[in-house]
Amino acid sequence: MTTSTSRRSFLATAIPAAFTASLFGDEEKKTPWLQISLQQYSFASMFRSKALDPLDYPKFAIDKTGIKALEYFNGFFEDKIDSAEFLAELKKRVGDLGVKSQLMLCRSDLALDSADANERKKASALLARWGEFAKELGCHSIRVDCRSKGNREEVKKQAADGLHQLCDLLKPMKMNAIVENHGNWSSKGDWVKEVMESVKVDNCGTLPDFGNFKGYDKYQGVKDMLPWAKAICAKVHQINEDGEAAHTDFHRMLKIVKDGGFKGYIGIEFEGGKNSVAGVLGTKKLIEKTLQKLG
Repeated sequence: MTTSTSRRSFLATAIPAAFTASLFGDEEKKTPWLQISLQQYSFASMFRSKALDPLDYPKFAIDKTGIKALEYFNGFFEDKIDSAEFLAELKKRVGDLGVKSQLMLCRSDLALDSADANERKKASALLARWGEFAKELGCHSIRVDCRSKGNREEVKKQAADGLHQLCDLLKPMKMNAIVENHGNWSSKGDWVKEVMESVKVDNCGTLPDFGNFKGYDKYQGVKDMLPWAKAICAKVHQINEDGEAAHTDFHRMLKIVKDGGFKGYIGIEFEGGKNSVAGVLGTKKLIEKTLQKLG
């Protein structure tokens, strides 16, 4: 028996199993089931007024909120889709700051679920280009809309087709397309659920948004979408004086998320007016407080 073999045998018998499990499992135990990220759209008014440059977003976000897991919105730099220089600089700043890029919210003038098959194809191709951009930043997903008007069943078929095309293009990149509830039929959780059941591909998922269910119970909507969720959106328009969100019961909502078995990131998207930094910090505090209560 060699010395190295003897040593391995000794360690296997001398180190108690419980200790070994503890030794190698500590890192996993330290990771909370729900972590906080920040959506760039929270500072929409600052980007639109040019008070904040997209390249400065990572440093601004970290300095002002302490959040280092970031999400992006292509609407603030749509003209840069072909700019290798812009992408390289943003990627450098993200890397220098140790940012964990999560996903990119993508707007498009072309509808992924259009009644026009040619438009669906063009939308898929355009969004796939943003997928490449987001992948370079380290994101795992692009966040997309399926909110065309029309007959419920027909739009569902159109959405499934568009998502299939997009996900086929994203798959070689190891990127996901995640659908949020964002207008028309997609604002109903059961419709999004039916779309997911129709698509049935691994890199197609959902992003339940607390604030975008119209004429549909938001708590039921999150339950409907949760089985396919690859991220959660904590949309907040107002934090009250008591530290609670004006329009969402966070304890009830996060309990639904936890009971549903979700593990990952919840992105803060504050849309409550001019003092966006205070709104983000208030939402962050609310999530942290709620997580402490839920355990």
